[in-house]
Amino acid sequence: MNLFVWNVKGAGSREVLNILREHILMHKPSIVALVETRISGTRAQEVCDRIGFRNCFRVEAQGFQGGIWVLWNSDEIGVEVINSHEQFVTVEVKPQGVTSWLLSFVCASPQLNTRAILWQQLQQLASEYAKPWLLAGDFNETTGLEERNHGGPEMLRRCNRFK
Repeated sequence: MNLFVWNVKGAGSREVLNILREHILMHKPSIVALVETRISGTRAQEVCDRIGFRNCFRVEAQGFQGGIWVLWNSDEIGVEVINSHEQFVTVEVKPQGVTSWLLSFVCASPQLNTRAILWQQLQQLASEYAKPWLLAGDFNETTGLEERNHGGPEMLRRCNRFK
């Protein structure tokens, strides 16, 4: 099973749609997730429809930031949305003949206080489910200072919290 997760930073352009279609043809993902789509409403649904999957679940962008789209074909794979929030979508993936598992797509806020809500929500979810769980997306954090151009003691604390 292939997954395709892209921090697209704006999903409305013809170029993005062409690149996405090319990757879908090449890799044939069962599930596609686009994070930081930066569009919502009717325009977002139009773009989702053009991507070519039968099923779509969207978390709307907040102004021109955020947005998460999860796309799949229900005749190929079972997907049930378990939980959603402005910063994540969690689905239960139900492949035929295999144990189901959880999959979360994250588009974390660049604001520390808002991102703290994400960590709380994910910790709550972790306490409620005992299934294998994959998280993917843009966490707006790193696990170490070597991934950054700068950082002092506060940045090191943030990295350790994220780990």
